[in-house]
Amino acid sequence: MAQPTPLEASLGALIMAFHKHSGSGDAKTLSKKELTNLIKAELPYITGKGGPDVGELMTMLDHDGDGAVDFKEYITLI
Repeated sequence: MAQPTPLEASLGALIMAFHKHSGSGDAKTLSKKELTNLIKAELPYITGKGGPDVGELMTMLDHDGDGAVDFKEYITLI
Protein backbone atom coordinates (compact mmCIF):
# COMPACT_ATOMS: atom_id res chain seq x y z
CA MET A 1 0.00 0.00 0.00
CA ALA A 2 1.38 3.38 -1.01
CA GLN A 3 2.12 6.09 1.52
CA PRO A 4 -0.25 9.07 1.36
CA THR A 5 1.08 12.19 -0.29
CA PRO A 6 1.76 15.18 1.97
CA LEU A 7 -1.49 16.77 0.77
CA GLU A 8 -3.49 13.62 1.48
CA ALA A 9 -1.95 13.39 4.96
CA SER A 10 -2.79 17.05 5.63
CA LEU A 11 -6.39 16.62 4.49
CA GLY A 12 -6.68 13.55 6.70
CA ALA A 13 -5.39 15.54 9.68
CA LEU A 14 -7.98 18.29 9.06
CA ILE A 15 -10.78 15.73 8.93
CA MET A 16 -9.55 13.90 12.03
CA ALA A 17 -9.26 17.16 14.02
CA PHE A 18 -12.84 18.10 13.10
CA HIS A 19 -14.23 14.72 14.15
CA LYS A 20 -12.12 14.61 17.31
CA HIS A 21 -13.70 17.85 18.54
CA SER A 22 -17.25 17.43 17.20
CA GLY A 23 -18.02 14.54 19.51
CA SER A 24 -20.67 15.92 21.86
CA GLY A 25 -24.12 16.61 20.45
CA ASP A 26 -24.23 16.56 16.66
CA ALA A 27 -21.09 14.83 15.36
CA LYS A 28 -21.44 16.63 12.01
CA THR A 29 -21.02 20.12 13.48
CA LEU A 30 -18.92 22.05 15.98
CA SER A 31 -20.63 24.08 18.68
CA LYS A 32 -18.96 27.27 19.87
CA LYS A 33 -17.44 25.35 22.80
CA GLU A 34 -16.18 22.58 20.51
CA LEU A 35 -14.74 25.16 18.08
CA THR A 36 -13.01 26.85 21.02
CA ASN A 37 -11.48 23.54 22.12
CA LEU A 38 -10.37 22.71 18.56
CA ILE A 39 -8.71 26.09 18.09
CA LYS A 40 -6.95 25.98 21.47
CA ALA A 41 -5.66 22.45 20.84
CA GLU A 42 -4.97 22.42 17.12
CA LEU A 43 -4.74 26.02 15.82
CA PRO A 44 -3.67 28.28 18.72
CA TYR A 45 -1.99 30.84 16.45
CA ILE A 46 -5.36 31.84 14.94
CA THR A 47 -6.58 33.62 18.07
CA GLY A 48 -3.14 34.76 19.14
CA LYS A 49 -1.90 38.29 19.50
CA GLY A 50 -4.12 40.64 17.50
CA GLY A 51 -6.21 37.82 16.03
CA PRO A 52 -9.98 37.43 16.24
CA ASP A 53 -11.55 35.82 19.28
CA VAL A 54 -13.60 32.64 18.98
CA GLY A 55 -16.89 34.55 18.96
CA GLU A 56 -15.74 36.54 15.93
CA LEU A 57 -14.55 33.36 14.23
CA MET A 58 -17.88 31.66 14.92
CA THR A 59 -19.71 34.57 13.29
CA MET A 60 -17.38 34.50 10.27
CA LEU A 61 -17.56 30.72 9.83
CA ASP A 62 -21.25 30.08 10.50
CA HIS A 63 -22.42 30.98 6.99
CA ASP A 64 -25.92 29.54 7.39
CA GLY A 65 -26.48 31.12 10.82
CA ASP A 66 -27.50 27.90 12.57
CA GLY A 67 -25.20 28.46 15.56
CA ALA A 68 -22.86 25.61 14.64
CA VAL A 69 -19.97 25.11 12.23
CA ASP A 70 -20.23 22.19 9.81
CA PHE A 71 -17.25 20.73 7.96
CA LYS A 72 -17.70 22.90 4.86
CA GLU A 73 -17.74 26.02 7.06
CA TYR A 74 -14.78 24.78 9.14
CA ILE A 75 -12.61 24.14 6.11
CA THR A 76 -12.91 27.82 5.11
CA LEU A 77 -10.96 28.63 8.28
CA ILE A 78 -7.98 26.85 6.82
